[in-house]
Amino acid sequence: MTIAGPPEAQPAECLAVDFVVEADRAQLGDIVQRVRDGRMWTNIGKIATLDDAVAAFQPE
Repeated sequence: MTIAGPPEAQPAECLAVDFVVEADRAQLGDIVQRVRDGRMWTNIGKIATLDDAVAAFQPE
């Protein structure tokens, strides 16, 4: 999982953290638990099919 950069907009009532996680089972498990506990969540900006994966990474 890679978070490429800071979010463009940050709500005043929240804290946004920019980070990169390497493929480490323990770290990924910790992230899953934080999401399940409601301590961490994601904002998904766009969903693409595998067929559209290359185009999804191209600048608009």
